[in-house]
Amino acid sequence: MLTSCNEGMWSRTVLVVVVVLLSISLPLTAWAGAHSAIIDVASATNTDASYATLADPDAQFSINDLLYHSKSYPWQARQGDVSRGVFAYPLWMKFTLGNSDAKQQRYLLEYTDPGPYQVDLYVVDRHGGIDQTYHYNREQPLSQKPYPNAGAVFPVDVPYGEQYTVYARITHKMGGVFSRFAIWHPAHFVQYESIETALYGGIYTSFFIFCFIALVIFFATKERSFLFYSGLTFTSAISLMHLDGHWTFLQFEHGVPVNHAVLWTGAYVFMALGFARSYLNLSEQLPWADKLVRNAMWLGLIIILLGLLDHIEVAGLLMMLSMLVILMVPFISVYLILAKQQKVRLFTLAWFIYGGAITIQFALRQVGIVPHLPITTYSGAIGAMIEMGLLTISMGFRVLDLKRERDQVRDAHVAHLEQFNTQLEAQVKAQTQALEQAKTKAEHDARTDPLTQLNNRRSFYELAPKLIKTMLRSQTSACAIAIDIDHFKQVNDNYGHDAGDLVLVQVTNVLAQNIRENDLLARLGGEEFSILALTQSPAHASDYAERVRAAVANGVIHLDNGLRLNVTVSIGVYLFNHDDSLSQVLNRADTALYRAKQNGRNQVHMWQPTAQLIHPSGHDS
Repeated sequence: MLTSCNEGMWSRTVLVVVVVLLSISLPLTAWAGAHSAIIDVASATNTDASYATLADPDAQFSINDLLYHSKSYPWQARQGDVSRGVFAYPLWMKFTLGNSDAKQQRYLLEYTDPGPYQVDLYVVDRHGGIDQTYHYNREQPLSQKPYPNAGAVFPVDVPYGEQYTVYARITHKMGGVFSRFAIWHPAHFVQYESIETALYGGIYTSFFIFCFIALVIFFATKERSFLFYSGLTFTSAISLMHLDGHWTFLQFEHGVPVNHAVLWTGAYVFMALGFARSYLNLSEQLPWADKLVRNAMWLGLIIILLGLLDHIEVAGLLMMLSMLVILMVPFISVYLILAKQQKVRLFTLAWFIYGGAITIQFALRQVGIVPHLPITTYSGAIGAMIEMGLLTISMGFRVLDLKRERDQVRDAHVAHLEQFNTQLEAQVKAQTQALEQAKTKAEHDARTDPLTQLNNRRSFYELAPKLIKTMLRSQTSACAIAIDIDHFKQVNDNYGHDAGDLVLVQVTNVLAQNIRENDLLARLGGEEFSILALTQSPAHASDYAERVRAAVANGVIHLDNGLRLNVTVSIGVYLFNHDDSLSQVLNRADTALYRAKQNGRNQVHMWQPTAQLIHPSGHDS
């Protein structure tokens, strides 16, 4: 009986112990998760050997959820393969640390990419309690970061023989996300940082020296490619300082907004493509490529605008795309070398090196096409230094080319001065001819009616006396014919002055077609015309004038508005004698003209000695 009781008591005791052990082990199992391999901080250099990741697309998980919530989370166990792709939501990472070194318990965990926006780190002991907490934000002042370093570096205490599980919540706003922490002994990290700072300091100093030299050369030569090169080196240095976080050292107390990196990268893209256009002289050498590169420069301005509007995620994608756009430049220069025989080999080599380097760091590495290694992480800075060195040499050759071109210009100028006298004489001769031609034209214009291109009154009065003498010397009769368009004022009043001008031109054409080569035809003013012609007799003169009148009367004038118009002329004819003056000739022809007007218009009237002289002012056209 006693034995039976003791056995029952022992059974109950064992059951209680089992229940207690299970109640303790279940939370620990939930805390430890699916991945339990331990990384020894004393010997490991990074966390690649054993870790797990958990995507948080809705940014809803907290450390307490992951430690104490009963829900099972889809952690993925990983080893190596640290590139997770490009996204803007948080990624959780966890790994277990142990320490086999009894002399050292403090180590540094460094997130190995310089681009995270925020990293929250939680060190959890073996009992599930949070032992250490750190929060890194890219925009924090340096004095507020977990460790006095521009990057995400965290001091973690791992005592000898203890085990800690580290949870890291990693958030990127631009570029790719990586799941790797480097493990550093503090003394080794200080040495590494000293070397890195010296290298970067040398790179930045070189950039600013190149910038200053190029700017000085630009002011001396006015060559635009040197201005763009100065801007390229400056923006390249500033953008690298922002992307790698080194600008934080210059703003220790204030921090640096992440959009500053976007702004300077956009400026760099604009300057890089502008320099390529100017240096390669694409506007003359390859207009299609010039248009392509000029349009691509807008990508830099768009990145700047997105930075100002704080659209960092979209700007980050365009920044990666811009690296591929920049990589098209060396292929254009290769074409220039092969097709145009341009001397741009150093430029091409420099651009290939830098274009490939930044494409590796800021594009291919971000999406996992190339591995996340120190050489790929810093390939942009290394490529930039090599590129700037080669471009500086290339720009030096450009200075020599400019000097050679100026020498050639000077020699050409000397040759030009030697030929100047000959050219000046030729110019004087040409100017003299031009003046003579201008004089001839001016004299012609002064004697020509601008509307009808007939001789005007001045020309008629100059030519008529000579022609009359010639006619009289030929022992033949000559006549003066005065012509006036009937009712011309009504044409202007009813149809407008444009129609009146058209009538004058059409009547002129008819008159010109019905006179002989040696006759003198002139427009004396308004609607009045005059002809001096040789004739055989009064009857012949009358027939000649009648032929002219009939030709005008039978003509049809088509106005611009579609109307058809018929006009007539009245004509007065006078056969002059040897002792008649020009004034007498014209007055008597006018007298006959106005007699024709008085007799009903549209007729020819020969001057008669008994005809009464009618003053023109008393006549209505």
